[in-house]
Amino acid sequence: MLAKTIIIPAKGRAEVIEEELDTSNLQPNEAVIQAEASMISAGTELSRVFEIKKGFSYPVRPGYSAVGKILAKGSDLTDLQIGDRVFYTGPHTSLCRFSRGTRTQGPMIFKLPEGISPQDGTLITQAMVAISGVNSVEVRLGDRIGVFGMGLIGLLAAIMLKKLGAEVVAIDPVTVRCEHARQMGIMQLLDCPPQEQLAQIQARFGGLDAAVDVTGSARAIETAVLACKKYGQVALLGTPRAACMLDVTPMLSAIHMRMLRVTGAFNSLEPVFESEGMRLNVQRNFGTICDMILSRELPVSWLISHVVSPEEVERAYHGLMYKPELYRCVVIDWTN
Repeated sequence: MLAKTIIIPAKGRAEVIEEELDTSNLQPNEAVIQAEASMISAGTELSRVFEIKKGFSYPVRPGYSAVGKILAKGSDLTDLQIGDRVFYTGPHTSLCRFSRGTRTQGPMIFKLPEGISPQDGTLITQAMVAISGVNSVEVRLGDRIGVFGMGLIGLLAAIMLKKLGAEVVAIDPVTVRCEHARQMGIMQLLDCPPQEQLAQIQARFGGLDAAVDVTGSARAIETAVLACKKYGQVALLGTPRAACMLDVTPMLSAIHMRMLRVTGAFNSLEPVFESEGMRLNVQRNFGTICDMILSRELPVSWLISHVVSPEEVERAYHGLMYKPELYRCVVIDWTN
């Protein structure tokens, strides 16, 4: 069968290629999936399109959040039927062989509940990233928690923290991104330049009970730590990729003297399925997120700013990189 696939052949480039996909001799945990929609992950994919992340080589096959229908499946996928619409962590391609794994960072396939559209379903991966950071913070009613970075994951994390009873402060130097947070019910906003954020937090709020960094910026992480009050918490949800020179002593001193708890919250470290001795798991998080989408507590349709064809993906990458005030979330439509 013929598949259309997006590749990144060189810095700043993206193109669509056609290739033959062998769909014979499926493994027990494999499925052949016809894509309907896939979402561009701005952080991970832009780091490769624009060579922010070092240590990899071109070409790159991007993407890890898609929705499609099962065309064929292996014998172990007993909870899935041919024709089911599924969420899967597959690449940007119209057709693929994809497996279900049992490792947290491995390939996932879950049946998508009725009522969630293919485009909305593609945002589940980012919501699962956000919920990992949220679940790593012990939230007490009335806690003031700063979320650094009002991109897609930051917005989702802010909504989840508000649901838990936190007083959320949305922090981003781009005014329109803070405005997005306000439109989603986050009323405490801080849209000043990064170098002014610490002073503003201290002047307006007297510090934070907890902070969640979604930017991955070393400077933002430093501010998040220094902004926390005694016994505070910091969750590092963003992934640092760019080099940064700074004096870390004040930050380390604050962690030590204020007895702060700093937690790495990269994606999810819980088991994929229910496991003895573990209260949380990826499948449970998936169900929680789907319930929030269906109840409209997570307004994912509103978060999608652009729907593009596969052939328009290079322009979308450049928009996400250079026009963040306009490009909030981009979904690729594979149905035409």
